[in-house]
Amino acid sequence: MHILLIGIGNPLRGDDGIGAFLCEKMEALRITGLQTLTVQQLTPDLLEEMMRADFTVLADAAVSVTGVEFRPVLEENLPGVSSSHHASAEQLFQMAKLIYGKKLSLHICALGAVQFELGAPLSPEAKKNAGQAVSILLEWINGL
Repeated sequence: MHILLIGIGNPLRGDDGIGAFLCEKMEALRITGLQTLTVQQLTPDLLEEMMRADFTVLADAAVSVTGVEFRPVLEENLPGVSSSHHASAEQLFQMAKLIYGKKLSLHICALGAVQFELGAPLSPEAKKNAGQAVSILLEWINGL
């Protein structure tokens, strides 16, 4: 089984780096079959790597979440506005279906974040949420 965890965000902007922080925490656990990747934003070129995985999890900071929200991307979700510089999870899901003829097993791990100032460290809330996300991901992985 191959699980790809993609941490999205800019570690130089406080809690925006929570995706990379979560990837570091998960890497430290040395889970067989888990690959991590950190990126500044989602782009269509990530599809190649995502197609090699059995499951892909996108971890990103979210101001609309106070804790951690872990959910699958469902086929019913429609893609938003397209851009050549970034893409949404739903757009990548649809692209995989159209280009490769394959449905991705794609999940979003939205981590509550509060501080995005340049040069700021992760907030205590973000670190707490990352710890909660580790527990959620481990439970999910063990259930696969």
